Amino acid sequence: MNAVSLLEEAGFGVLEAASADDAIALLIRFHGQLTENDFVGLDKLASDTRGKAAFDCIFDMTGVEKVELSSDFVVKRGDLPQAYKGHERIYVVPQDDLKLLVRFYAASQGAKGWKAPFVVATLDDALRMLSVDISEFEPFPPTAA
Repeated sequence: MNAVSLLEEAGFGVLEAASADDAIALLIRFHGQLTENDFVGLDKLASDTRGKAAFDCIFDMTGVEKVELSSDFVVKRGDLPQAYKGHERIYVVPQDDLKLLVRFYAASQGAKGWKAPFVVATLDDALRMLSVDISEFEPFPPTAA
């Protein structure tokens, strides 16, 4: 089973898009309850593609209704190096409680000397940052017609 399948089984909407530079961007949509288990698929994706492919990533947390993450978990995540060095990570987080945790994570990443992820309020903001349009995204892997 590949990492994208794991993400989809975990309930994430996984999309891909090719930018003008033919770089691949992933749009991963979270919804419902956000727990530590939701990050297993993301870690598997990073592990499976390390050294083979790298992606700009948009993590859309707009659909998160309940947050079940401890601050200790966020601290541990902040200590992990960036999976795709030199690529953008953009978190779409309109919820104030979750935004606080994501900003804490971003600050931890920056303090380690790694490129801190961006935190924005809307998906449109994230898409603009990568110069992509939502119409460029397709399910990953593409489904047969």
